[in-house]
Amino acid sequence: MKLAEKIGPLLHNSDPRQLRRFANILRFFAALLVVTLVARGTAGVTMPVVEIQSPASGTVSTSISASATVACAGGEPFTLPEGLLVTGVPVQVGKEVQAGDTLATFDSAELARAIASKKAELQQVQMQAAQQQKGDEADPYNAQLSQQQLERAYEDTQKTYEEGQESIERAREKRDEAARAVENARNAPLNSALPQQDAEAQKQAKIEAATAALEAAEETLYQAEKAAESANEAALSAAQNAEDSRNTALHALEKEEKDVAEQNDLNRAAAAVSNANAAYLQAELDQLLDLQTSGGQYLAPKAGTIVELDLIVGQPSPAVGGLLADADADYTVEVPLTKQQAELVVVGTVLHVSQAGSGGDAAVQSLSSPDADGNVTAKATLPQGNWSAGAASVTATAQTARQDLVLPATAVRQDNGGSYVLAVEEQNTLLGLQNVLVSLTVTVEETGDTMVAVSGALDYQTQVVVTSNKAIQAGDTVRIKQ
Repeated sequence: MKLAEKIGPLLHNSDPRQLRRFANILRFFAALLVVTLVARGTAGVTMPVVEIQSPASGTVSTSISASATVACAGGEPFTLPEGLLVTGVPVQVGKEVQAGDTLATFDSAELARAIASKKAELQQVQMQAAQQQKGDEADPYNAQLSQQQLERAYEDTQKTYEEGQESIERAREKRDEAARAVENARNAPLNSALPQQDAEAQKQAKIEAATAALEAAEETLYQAEKAAESANEAALSAAQNAEDSRNTALHALEKEEKDVAEQNDLNRAAAAVSNANAAYLQAELDQLLDLQTSGGQYLAPKAGTIVELDLIVGQPSPAVGGLLADADADYTVEVPLTKQQAELVVVGTVLHVSQAGSGGDAAVQSLSSPDADGNVTAKATLPQGNWSAGAASVTATAQTARQDLVLPATAVRQDNGGSYVLAVEEQNTLLGLQNVLVSLTVTVEETGDTMVAVSGALDYQTQVVVTSNKAIQAGDTVRIKQ
């Protein structure tokens, strides 16, 4: 029967006042539905629209801009082992030298110690690289042991079942024998040698004895069935536990294999770094051994004129001993850095130098000692190009070590309580499931040009607001920009 056919008679036979109340209720819920839909539509149009982003691991980059001075190098830098005690400098700026002439001498005992230390450091890095390259394998022992235990549990379950069935069958046979004995006792003729009454009493006694034996056999059969059922349940439970343990061990092995594979990838990457370090250390060791072979004398690598000399008797040697000019003059750049900029620049930092249409990259070769205000001067040799002595501009990008949680700088906000971010959470409201903003306190670890590294109650799934088309605060309901 259709719903209208069921409701029609019911409404026809109802009290008119009840019908009016029922109609009023329907109108109320209809109006409530309309108001809810209108409210949700209005809120959707007027609420702020935000862009969200989850934190991710990464680096924070900071750009540096500075004025610089380009000068004719007049030669090429000559490098030598760093940190050795200089005992003599038989040349001076402006002196012409030939290839093989002595430019400096070093303390032989300190040179020997430096060689021993560099050999030990190189060996350590080489062993580290070999270990990292070797990799590892997941241990399947627990999974194999669990599988063996499961197989034994299956065998025990089957054995328990078979033994139970055998016990039941023996008890059933004895029960059947007892039942036949009762039947035989009932059908046996009376003992003709005895009086009628005595013969009947004798037969009844045999029937009762056979019946008692039958009852005992049935009880034995019941107990055998009950014992077999309990044993089967226990064996099945043990097998289930063994299977659960096996599955847990297999899951653990799968996870371990994945973790080991990931770690091996990391180790191989680390091995590449270690091998690069080893190559660098080997080059340094070769320099030290060459210096020892020459009796502690650093010899001019080629003929030319000394245009810069940074070796001082009684002081440790720098990585660059000076500049030796030849026909193809080079250009250098000097960059004065503030204390804050100097904290971001190290030897090896790449500078992008621009000058009147010319441009090129140069790695910082040396940093001066900080002055009273912490300012330093970075020096670098420029690549071949259309350079001229004079002013230039320099930019560089410094990156922090890899950080766990990095966000756009626009995501971090400030109030009297410190730094915080606004995260989006789905909440059930009167208007249904909506995106509501919550405030999460964070600590700013590193600040860059466009990104910041933070720590706090965040993870990689947190949806953080990075931009909004309106002013927002915690508790606001927002729409997420698609």
